[in-house]
Amino acid sequence: MEGTEETTIKWRTASDPKKASWLFSQDLLYSDRESNSLFLSMDIRKDKEEQDQTLVKFYKRDNVRWTSPLLCKLQGDVATGSGVDRHMMSTVIFKLMSGFHINLGSAAITKVFEGEPDHLTPSVSDGLLDNVMFAVAGRMIGHTFLHGGPSFPGLSPAIVHILFGGSLETTPLTLQDCPDLDIRDTVKMLEGDAKLKDIDAVHQLCLSWELPALNATNRKWLSEKLLLHAVIERTRPQINQFQKGLKETGLWSLLIHRRDVIPILFPRESEAQVTPQMILDCIIWPSSITFIFESYRVEDDDESDVVDVCRVSGFLKTFIENASPAELKSLMKFWMGWEVPATEMRVEIVEAPLPTALTCFENLRLPSVRACVRACVRACVRACVRACVRAWKHNAMGRWGPGTISRYEIDSVNAPPADQSELCVLSLKLSSYITG
Repeated sequence: MEGTEETTIKWRTASDPKKASWLFSQDLLYSDRESNSLFLSMDIRKDKEEQDQTLVKFYKRDNVRWTSPLLCKLQGDVATGSGVDRHMMSTVIFKLMSGFHINLGSAAITKVFEGEPDHLTPSVSDGLLDNVMFAVAGRMIGHTFLHGGPSFPGLSPAIVHILFGGSLETTPLTLQDCPDLDIRDTVKMLEGDAKLKDIDAVHQLCLSWELPALNATNRKWLSEKLLLHAVIERTRPQINQFQKGLKETGLWSLLIHRRDVIPILFPRESEAQVTPQMILDCIIWPSSITFIFESYRVEDDDESDVVDVCRVSGFLKTFIENASPAELKSLMKFWMGWEVPATEMRVEIVEAPLPTALTCFENLRLPSVRACVRACVRACVRACVRACVRAWKHNAMGRWGPGTISRYEIDSVNAPPADQSELCVLSLKLSSYITG
């Protein structure tokens, strides 16, 4: 990518904001390609608290060139390559949204942002501010975005407005932006002309925030001021720290010159969801079964195998079209390492008992019909043995006799470990479809 000036012109003038983001990120990462690499290593054998502390410690460092090459490693796992990087970037955003298992004085799980979906605001916790957690959040979001990872959905439009220099007078505030329900109820009382039920609560809030007392002429004005103070003024230091962290990643120039990129970085939750069509548009479908040997692979064009390919491919398409947003996200994380579909995602039909994914190559390998049938037969036999043992024991106690094997029993016998839940969703549905 020679010629930084030419690339700058391209990202500034690109009609598609996503294309502009990609060009800017590639230019920035390329310019620092010779810098010392950043190493992010996390031990998945440790408990959640230690894992979260590792992530926070990595992003808490000052004077770091966040555009330097990134190398990620999962200790306790043999996985390597870009798939690990994607998994780590996905984990960073997930933790930022769901909370870190770190106790900073108030709770076992620490949330940097709080509130309703699409109305998230920075927490007013002094502990988070003192521990520069908002700078950490800015670095996490900017760093992940530069590497093409997931965006941060659900941030309040009012916070986004102030974050990028918007005026207080034009801030798009709503009651939903106030995460404190007591304050929200107090502000809500001032709306309209109805008689106030709890005027003392209004007076106390005005007194604590050094605002004028309620009178006959300032009711509407006071309602707006209280809401503005609750959402913006109380979180001003947090917003400033968040902005500082975001700037340190080098992303700020793009966001200032291309305002149309801001909704991509901070989308609404509904806009951030992966849809079936987004995935289907990226899939390169197989035409034959692939046999994988130790040192080479063979494509089999036998007519019966072509039927197998059509059936399994058809199921995957049906599964994607009817899957819930949570299932689609799980499928993407299993396939890609994160929730973001690639431009080209390949599907292979192979002789194997369960689906596998080569995240570094964006490949999903699904078992053929024959392999699925064999796996299901083994599962049924194991389930029958276990069920007969249980039935015999219960008969001896005079409780109940042998019965039919439930689908749940079959699934539970052959269920993969908990950390392979994404594989489990696809595998069991695939097996039941083909053998049904």
